[in-house]
Amino acid sequence: MELLRYLLGSASLLCGVLIVFASYVRQVSNFTNKSKENGKWSSPAPFVGPVLVVVGYATLPIEFSSWILLVFVLDPDTVLTVLSIPYLFKGIRK
Repeated sequence: MELLRYLLGSASLLCGVLIVFASYVRQVSNFTNKSKENGKWSSPAPFVGPVLVVVGYATLPIEFSSWILLVFVLDPDTVLTVLSIPYLFKGIRK
C-alpha cells in the first residue's frame, strides 16, 4: 500500500511539474512567434499543473511545507488567468 502511495504521489508531482514547465515553453514560444499571423495567446490548463504539484507533494510521506503553494505564483498560466479575471467581468458587464 505504501508503494502505491509513492507511485501515485510521484506521478502526480512529475505530471504537475511537466505541465508547469510546458507552460513556460509555450510562453516563450508565444513571445518569439508574436509577429506571425497565427500566434495565439491561449491558456489551456491554468490551474492543473500547480494543483497536481500540491496534490503529489501532499501524497508523498514528507513534511508538508507551505512554500509549495508558491507554485501557483510561479505558474505563468495561473497568474495570467487570475490577472485577466477583472477584464473578463468588465467585458461581460458591458
